[in-house]
Amino acid sequence: MADLKLVYKAPNKQVAEDRLVEFEEQWGDKYPVVVKSWQNNWKNLSHFFQYPEAIRKVIYTTNAVKSFNA
Repeated sequence: MADLKLVYKAPNKQVAEDRLVEFEEQWGDKYPVVVKSWQNNWKNLSHFFQYPEAIRKVIYTTNAVKSFNA
């Protein structure tokens, strides 16, 4: 999970794409479904980087809180 956080906590879309490639290289054989899901949904997921970093932090922090409470 720590390596995947590097993707969505990246400072911009290009860095996130680079980190997603690194994630695939490291974990693709073990978690191919996760990698494929991120790749297939990247067009939608990458819209996240249009927001300022402070807003993005609130978004992913809120998701973590929702997951915990679920």
